[in-house]
Amino acid sequence: MTENFEPKKLLILRILQVLQEFSDCDHKLRQGDIISLLKVQYDIECERKAVARNIEFLQQAGYDIVTGGDGIYLASRKFEPGELRLLIDSVLSNRNVCKAHTKELIKKLTDEGGKYFRNYAKHVTNLDDWQKDDNRDYFYNIEICCEAIDTERQIAFYYNYFDIDKLRRKNKPEKSTVSPYRLFLKNGHYYLACNYNKHNNLVFIRLDRMSEVEILKCAAKPLKQVENCKDGINLGKIDSYYPFMYADTPTGIEFVTANYAAHMIDNVIDTFGQNIDITDMGDGNYKFALTATPRSMRFWLLQYGKYVKILSPQSLVDQIRSDIAEMNKLYN
Repeated sequence: MTENFEPKKLLILRILQVLQEFSDCDHKLRQGDIISLLKVQYDIECERKAVARNIEFLQQAGYDIVTGGDGIYLASRKFEPGELRLLIDSVLSNRNVCKAHTKELIKKLTDEGGKYFRNYAKHVTNLDDWQKDDNRDYFYNIEICCEAIDTERQIAFYYNYFDIDKLRRKNKPEKSTVSPYRLFLKNGHYYLACNYNKHNNLVFIRLDRMSEVEILKCAAKPLKQVENCKDGINLGKIDSYYPFMYADTPTGIEFVTANYAAHMIDNVIDTFGQNIDITDMGDGNYKFALTATPRSMRFWLLQYGKYVKILSPQSLVDQIRSDIAEMNKLYN
């Protein structure tokens, strides 16, 4: 009796799984197909009436199952094919996700799309061709930091760097202690927005450089006590104000293009978003006004050499002049 009872209890779930795996608008199933797949996949036998009845129950439960003379199929899923492809490519291109976790995550995402979606994932072939970190604690670090943020407690960790042998080394023998506030993704890396106890500013630490993370018993410093954070942390502004994650204070910055570099409009918007002012100078060049951190702006400007000239603030103008002079010494 037990063997017959259990499959009947599972029948509605198994029918749903068959539709998720084997059906879409281009691959419709007839009741006979579903019955055959139930037998092959789950060793469950049932009648056509049971299939029809359970599909009706699933429809009543909110599943978008289409039935008609030409067949039955699951019309919508948690993720559309384009969404799954985006997520798969994001995992694949993230160097911080080790190869083992990459393979596991991509399988989970591919399974969400069913049998016929797997053709879209054929570009995921040899992971050995991809540059991947070997830090298997990456997801553990995310979980620990999230728990510490939720419980408003401090964390301690070692911060690491790569040595000439391409292995990680601790930058100092003792652990660093911070109050954690937010996690966010920027420039392909996960960052922790936090505060060192001895300082008053917000800093950004890459999770892939952290090791042996532990939650401490002591409470985190209240965010409102951190400089410029009385109203909380605005991740949208951080994304545009900090093109590189240097922890200085955002300020108003003006610069102009030179040598007819109209293409710089694309580069500026790609980096800082659309919350900027652009003025046509009438000579084929443009003036930009935006908010960003001077230190980040310094290195962003140096990428474009002869195509950009900084106007203000004066301290940044002086810094760029000094950088150019030092670069000139190197090449002469």
